[in-house]
Amino acid sequence: MAAVLLRRARPVVLALSWLLGSRLVLAQAMSGIASVDSAGVARAAWSRAAAALGIHDYAAAHREVDHAAAAWPTQPAYLWGRAVAGLLAADTAGVLDALNAYAALGLGRDLRADGRFAGLAIQPGFASVVARLDSNLVPNVRSRVVATLTDSTFWPEGVDYDARSHRYYVASVRHRTIAEVVNGKVARELWPRAMAGMGAVLGVRVDTMRGVLWATLAGIPQMDGYTPGDSIIAAIIRVRIADGVIERRWDLPASPRGHALGDVMLGPAGDVFVTDSYDPVLYRLRAGADTLEAIRHPLFRSLQGMAAPPNANVLYVADYSHGLLRVELGTRAVTRLDDTPSSTSLGCDGLVWYRGAIIAVQNGVAPARIMRYVLDRTGTRIEGAELLDRNTAVADEPTIGTLVGDEFVYVANSQWEKYTERGARIPARRLTAPMLLGIPLPR
Repeated sequence: MAAVLLRRARPVVLALSWLLGSRLVLAQAMSGIASVDSAGVARAAWSRAAAALGIHDYAAAHREVDHAAAAWPTQPAYLWGRAVAGLLAADTAGVLDALNAYAALGLGRDLRADGRFAGLAIQPGFASVVARLDSNLVPNVRSRVVATLTDSTFWPEGVDYDARSHRYYVASVRHRTIAEVVNGKVARELWPRAMAGMGAVLGVRVDTMRGVLWATLAGIPQMDGYTPGDSIIAAIIRVRIADGVIERRWDLPASPRGHALGDVMLGPAGDVFVTDSYDPVLYRLRAGADTLEAIRHPLFRSLQGMAAPPNANVLYVADYSHGLLRVELGTRAVTRLDDTPSSTSLGCDGLVWYRGAIIAVQNGVAPARIMRYVLDRTGTRIEGAELLDRNTAVADEPTIGTLVGDEFVYVANSQWEKYTERGARIPARRLTAPMLLGIPLPR
């Protein structure tokens, strides 16, 4: 996941978070923007469900979770919450309906392994939905191994490719550096690990023409050698590839919410774009400029990856909570792309643009997967959603990818869920050698 610990909102009521298996967030004021307000209504109902659960009013909790799911039906957490709340309220028909809606999004759960559902899972009336959920867990592998990093502690996040040198550059959360990968193996690291003043490296993009790469830094406890003083690190850097020298660094001022500069993208005109997940802002550094421009909008809640069509003044941004967003760079207008029936674009991380479609790493759903969202001719609506890869045996925590010709190459197994939020290893969750996987894209 992906970078769930960094990117998902923290729970406000731990009891409901544990019960429903999702993160909770507080309600927000109405904005007049339909999609924002629908999400706000859902969050308000979700919070009321938490309060009802706290006093063991299961009927009220069930009712409020139903309200949340009705207001935001493509949010998997609410659908799963409906199933669990229905179970507590002894509403068997409601549980079945919720599980079918969950399965319809292409998501899976092993009900027989969940003690809460094991009794229902063996009932004849649940056979069909159990089979659907099982089917959605089956690997759908179209990918191949592009590279393997033998150091299992590397903790990869972002990746990009230099078409001139045929080399990959992989960012390390744990070791605060960037690895250069040649012929499937690490050739060097651009600077020493855990260097003073450097944060976890999250996003990385290569500017082939100028021989530099751009990267984002975040001061988070998961990086090796973290101290409380590192929490202020939030920066964008420009690095000379030849020798790893940092040519320029843009540090962000402190924010009450903190910063998490999760991804970086080069626009068609040479502009640099950076997303902040904690203080949800889209930053733009125009080509040749020296000052970051901040773009804010009510739809921005947990910003992730970006993608841009060639020769267009448009940017598509993944928001973990709201889905895929379209940003008109000239006017700064932001709209949400509606999901197609039986699909969801929530929980997307890294994005790339490819032939009229957005290729997305969707790690905020279970199981994680790589999706292709086909847009209509206007670029304002999703008209198709296609599963490209679900390689759960290897890609348990995919994060960010890059386009290499007609192949999408992505980080398969980052390590967010193998460490605690304080950066301590969880022994029960085994580290594996980080891999890059490649998927041929439909033309």
